[in-house]
Amino acid sequence: MASNAEKSAELLTRLDRLPFSKWHRNFFIVAFLGVMFDAADFALFGAALPLIAKEFGLGPAQAGFVATVGLVGAFVGALFWGTISDYVGRRTSFSATIGIFALFTGLVAASWNILSLQVFRFLSNFGLGGEVPVTSTLGSEFSPGRLRGTMTGGIMAAFPVGLALAALLSLLIIPNFGWRALFVVGVVPALLLLVVRRYMPESVRYLVSRGKIAEAEQTVVDIERQALGRNLTQAEIDALPKLPQEANVETKVTVTELLSAGRAKNTLLLWIVSFGFLWASNGILFMLPTILVARGFPLSQVIVFMLVQACSAIFGYAACGWLIDKFGRRPVLFLYFFIGAGFHLWFAEASGVWLYVAAAAVGWVNPGVYGATSVYVGELYPTRLRATAVGWFFGIGRIGSFLAPSVVGLMIANGVGTYVLHTFALSFLISAIALWAVGIETRGRALEEINKAQDDTLAPQAGTRAEYA
Repeated sequence: MASNAEKSAELLTRLDRLPFSKWHRNFFIVAFLGVMFDAADFALFGAALPLIAKEFGLGPAQAGFVATVGLVGAFVGALFWGTISDYVGRRTSFSATIGIFALFTGLVAASWNILSLQVFRFLSNFGLGGEVPVTSTLGSEFSPGRLRGTMTGGIMAAFPVGLALAALLSLLIIPNFGWRALFVVGVVPALLLLVVRRYMPESVRYLVSRGKIAEAEQTVVDIERQALGRNLTQAEIDALPKLPQEANVETKVTVTELLSAGRAKNTLLLWIVSFGFLWASNGILFMLPTILVARGFPLSQVIVFMLVQACSAIFGYAACGWLIDKFGRRPVLFLYFFIGAGFHLWFAEASGVWLYVAAAAVGWVNPGVYGATSVYVGELYPTRLRATAVGWFFGIGRIGSFLAPSVVGLMIANGVGTYVLHTFALSFLISAIALWAVGIETRGRALEEINKAQDDTLAPQAGTRAEYA
């Protein structure tokens, strides 16, 4: 049994020290496309909401509630799929989430009344809400430690690419074919399932945590062959310094350990960060068309604002991933949230051409900071909890996201819509303070190095197995 522990340390070391290669590129592309289609689906509904409201005779508050139903589905999906992937595996969950949201997004186009639309939207978002945390976890577990922020943050940059794609599709499709045609394209992500098996193996870290050493070794050997053009010799393997092993704690319900002694403080702080971010992010994503239409802007101009914001977010996401690898997680993420609060206030007060500039500034941080923040979350928890932690991070944030459209709709309906963007600024400020209070820096360190000390401290309380089964 001791040999299993030694082999696990060896495999993780080999995986973490690989250069970025053709294999990493192919993995990156598959993960990137999954997140891109996810984001496009989100934004398509926001762009279509004014027309959906018109067809079904909905007022602002009712329209906000329709958006909320889908967001509740994403909330449930993030909690469910993030947690279940710590039990059944990352790749299985990734495939399932893509299939579910592709199928039911396509069915939204066939909705015959508001009830059927809400049911299909809930189910599509149940898959969609789980795909991003699972992909973020996979990215963190396959990325070399020195490149984790850049690579995983780059994968998450697909989210604003999807937003930009949705804005372009909306401009092209809505005027010519109506809102239903937008959701017909929702079946496209199903094609991604065809390449998952080849380019996205099961996470090596997950396999090791489950004691599946032979399968983990075969995956590492396959990756090395593509990355290096050959297999390592035994002498080269023996010469590698071994990463420390995470304590293998017996955990029947992973979510309860998130709030155990030693983890509860950071878990709650990160949930505050996520709630504050998604209050602002999905409040803008879903309700910006309704907010600006209520202020007298034509829908075509509103979609242009959304496109400007999404294009800026692509660069904001990519820059944030690189910056956290260069300067550290805490200072960069704090500044994104803190300065972002000011950008939201600027957008609230801007007019004329400055409104476009302010929209771009908001896009840089919102959603530009979220991908890198999810990387940081995944680093703070061991493999047995990582997907659960990331899923609940996204899921708790979804509470903010599904409350925001309803609250925004009520604010507009009651004549105080002018102050909606101010609430987004406040939520970013609160997130900045909570993020800084976490107090841990993880830049450039292997996942096992980050988590071993905490696991060693908690192991006597939880009961451990000394080695992998």
